[in-house]
Amino acid sequence: MENFVVSARKYRPATFDTVVGQEAVTETLKNAIRSKHLASAFLFTGPRGVGKTTCARILARTINCENLGEDLVACGQCAPCKTFEEGHSLSIFELDAASNNSVDDIRNLILQVSIAPQVGSKKVYIIDEVHMLSAQAFNAFLKTLEEPPPYAIFILATTEKHKIIPTILSRCQVFDFRRIQLADITKHLASIALKEGIEAEARALHVIAQKADGGLRDALSIFDQLVSFAGNRLTYQDVVKNLNVLDHEHYFSLTENIVKGDVPAALVEFNTILQNGFDGHLFVTGFARHFRDLLVSQDPRTLPLLEVSEDLVKRYGAQAQSVSRELLIRGLDRLAQCDAQYKQSKEPRLLVELTLMQLCRLSAPAPMLEAAAPALEKKSPDVAVPPPAPAPKAVAPAVEAVVADPLPADGYVPKRRQLAGQVSIKASAAPTPSPAEVATLDTDDGPVLTSAKKEVNPSLLARVWSNYALAKKQEGKNSLHATLSAKEPVVIGPSAISFAIVNTVQENYMREEKPTLLGHLRRELADPALQLEVVKEEVVTKPRYTKQDKFNLMEEKNPALLKLKEALDLDLG
Repeated sequence: MENFVVSARKYRPATFDTVVGQEAVTETLKNAIRSKHLASAFLFTGPRGVGKTTCARILARTINCENLGEDLVACGQCAPCKTFEEGHSLSIFELDAASNNSVDDIRNLILQVSIAPQVGSKKVYIIDEVHMLSAQAFNAFLKTLEEPPPYAIFILATTEKHKIIPTILSRCQVFDFRRIQLADITKHLASIALKEGIEAEARALHVIAQKADGGLRDALSIFDQLVSFAGNRLTYQDVVKNLNVLDHEHYFSLTENIVKGDVPAALVEFNTILQNGFDGHLFVTGFARHFRDLLVSQDPRTLPLLEVSEDLVKRYGAQAQSVSRELLIRGLDRLAQCDAQYKQSKEPRLLVELTLMQLCRLSAPAPMLEAAAPALEKKSPDVAVPPPAPAPKAVAPAVEAVVADPLPADGYVPKRRQLAGQVSIKASAAPTPSPAEVATLDTDDGPVLTSAKKEVNPSLLARVWSNYALAKKQEGKNSLHATLSAKEPVVIGPSAISFAIVNTVQENYMREEKPTLLGHLRRELADPALQLEVVKEEVVTKPRYTKQDKFNLMEEKNPALLKLKEALDLDLG
């Protein structure tokens, strides 16, 4: 049976020009070789599988080649090149610091450095995973690293640069290797598939590149695995099936359901995803990524940020035109909240379903809301439903209009508690209020004409305020609870209350909390026109009394104290 060689080794680059996605590093090294300005110590750092060790080997082989041409490609014929290819080079040494991390290992290395090269002009030491060296080993290595023999070059490679002590970093030229771009990985995989005689779909290779997360070695390992499964023809369906990747079709279909405001269809689509064995958290992050891709597809300037296969670019562009930017932005916010709460939730499926229902509600069409109005009047007769008005020129009768969220698709609205002084829409007409008594609220959709101002019930206000402050304490916001509990709100007029603060800290808390607090008060007090004024009181500090001032006050009450002080020659200090 013929020995199988994995693609990561079989197609490992042998020259600087064949290194994928690290042009900045390779060009710098080539220029250093041309100008003979090679440092004595290099540090190659970056994520796994991006070419650190490969570049170290190419550099070592190139500087030892005896017949190096202008293109800086090793000849492969000289003694150093042959010994390197056969795997027993006497001029290039590789050390795994993960298993050779003690002081004794570094001492043995230093002894080897003292011996001049017998083949080639340079002795190159490649130390992989150098961050695994112990602190004592690092210290033992410092002097040799700073002042090595003229023929010695050290190349250190690591994935965790932050674990290397600064004294080592200061003695090295640091090269940061970047994550390889999706396009570069996909192109490289396509070239390997062509050489191996494998028919691979572009979408399939793109999914592999995405799964590799910027690491070419990971991409090649996944490629070998999928070829073992699929044979000489690699399809998109084979890839998504084996890599547990959610098909884009689910995301496109679900987005269409959300745009239509079709809650049942969205829930059925999510149930299908779960039945196929996919994790709900994986779906949430993938769907957020889909919304992000739709957002960048809406503007030609952000199209380069779209990292999908070429056949999906047109489809993203088409769907992006049917989705409003506001829906995408607010949807991304909701999905981000769901992502953050998923692991702590005891009912993660319900959390995702609730998020999908909220997304559908964001884009519910107007006819659906109009269809819900008759059901509203039938189910909840006490709820005030203002009739549609084409223009707010004429002020409606004194009716308690309720400013509420858009109605859900089924028309259900929770029944509101009718407070004293509240008038139903079916009540008899009252005198028209003056323009000063009519409040205008600023919402996301612009100014909205609301009901006439009303008197605020002080006792109800105090109870609602106290409950809100207690809720903030239960949420762990003790400082906000202290601020809300320090004073009581005061009724200063119809639909108007004020709250006093005494310092800048309380002012900052109230500035951040005021929109949420005011919305809560308007709902609980059934007063959409309610306004909250935060007033900063000036704290009058009492004058500071000195010991002499205190004595003078005591002397006024008891003059004998002065005689006692003089007789005993007492000092107030």
